[in-house]
Amino acid sequence: MTLINSKIHFILLAGGDSLRFSSNTNKLLAKFKNKNLLTHNIDFLKELKFKKITVVINTIKKANISNFDELEIIKGGKTRSESVKNALNKSKFKSKYVLIHDAARPLNSQKIINNIIKNLIEKQYDCVVPFSRCSDTVVVNHANLDREKIKLIKTPQGFVKNKIIYLHKRNNKNKLTDDSQLFRIEKNKYKIKYLLQKEINLKITYKDELNALNKLIRNNFLAGIGYDIHKTKKTIKNNFVKVGGVKIKSKIKVISHSDGDVVLHAITDSILGALSQRDIGTYFPNTKRNLNRNSIDFLNYALKKMTFRKMLINNIDIMIVSEEPKINPHFEIIISSLSKLLKTDKKNITIKATTNEKSGLIGSGDFIACWSNVSLKLN
Repeated sequence: MTLINSKIHFILLAGGDSLRFSSNTNKLLAKFKNKNLLTHNIDFLKELKFKKITVVINTIKKANISNFDELEIIKGGKTRSESVKNALNKSKFKSKYVLIHDAARPLNSQKIINNIIKNLIEKQYDCVVPFSRCSDTVVVNHANLDREKIKLIKTPQGFVKNKIIYLHKRNNKNKLTDDSQLFRIEKNKYKIKYLLQKEINLKITYKDELNALNKLIRNNFLAGIGYDIHKTKKTIKNNFVKVGGVKIKSKIKVISHSDGDVVLHAITDSILGALSQRDIGTYFPNTKRNLNRNSIDFLNYALKKMTFRKMLINNIDIMIVSEEPKINPHFEIIISSLSKLLKTDKKNITIKATTNEKSGLIGSGDFIACWSNVSLKLN
C-alpha cells in the first residue's frame, strides 16, 4: 500500500482560525504527544510514505512546523470550501485520487486510510466517507431523532480527483462542513461509500478536548515481563554466543532448538506479555521448521503485533545472568543492535549483567539466563 500512497494526493487542511479553542495560540500548534497537532499529522503521513502532501494554511509560520520544506504549502481561503478549492486548483501534484483531512483530527488511522484507498481503486467509488455511529440521545426542538439513522461524518475522505474538482467548481452557494456533502447533494449521480470507523477519531475544537485526549494518551501504557534460560556447554575451542543479535566470542556453546539468543527470546516474551499474548513457544514450537532459526524472526513477530496495536517501545530493562561470556565489554554494541531491531532510541534501552557468584546451575556455568521488562506506549 505504501507504493500506492506515494502516488495519491493528500490535502491537509490547517487554515482554520481556532476561535472556539479559547487560547492565544492556534490550536494546531498546541501540544499533542510531545508534538504540535500539525507536525503530528505530517509525520504520520510521511510514515505512511505519502509523497504528494499539500498543507493548506493561513497564519501559522513555517518555522513552527518540522520538515516544512518537503511539503507543498498553499494559502487557505476564508471558508473551508475556499481552502479546499485553492488546494485542488493550485496544487502542482497530479493524481487520479485525492484524500482530504482536517489537521484538527490527530488520531488518523492507517487502517481507515487503507480502506478508503481500496474502495476508491478496487471498488471504483467516487466518494469514500468514514463515519462513526451515534450513541447519545439527539434532541432537536424537544424531539428525539432516531440515532440509528445518524452518521457522524469524519475525515480523511477520499475522492476521484477530477470529480471533486468539478463539484467544487460548480458550488457557489452551499456552505460545506465537509467535502462529501457535494456528492450527497447529487447522490443519484455518484457512487458513495460510507465506511464505519470504530477507532476514536476526535476532532479537536475546544481546549478541554485536547487536554482530555492528552490525559488519555498519557495513561495508555502497557507493560510485560519476559524470561529465558538456556543450558550451555563448555568448549575447548573458542565459540560464539548470540546476545541481543550480536555474536560474542565465548568458551561456551548455547544448547537451544533455535540460535539460543536468550536476550531476544526474553524481549520477545516481554512484548508478547504486554500485548496479552501467549509465550514464544506457542507461536514457535520446537518443530523442524524452527530448528536453528534466527531469533530475530521471533522478535519481528512480536514487533508486528505491537505495531498493529499502534504501540511503541517506551522503555526496556534487560538483566543478563551468566558466568560466561562476560557482557560488560559488549554493552554498547548490544544496545546499538537492539536499538536497530526494536526501532527505538538507545536511551530507551537499559542492559544490566551479573554473575550468580558461582552458586547454583547458572553459577556453575551450565546455564545462561535473561529477564526483560518492557513498557509500551501508544504511537
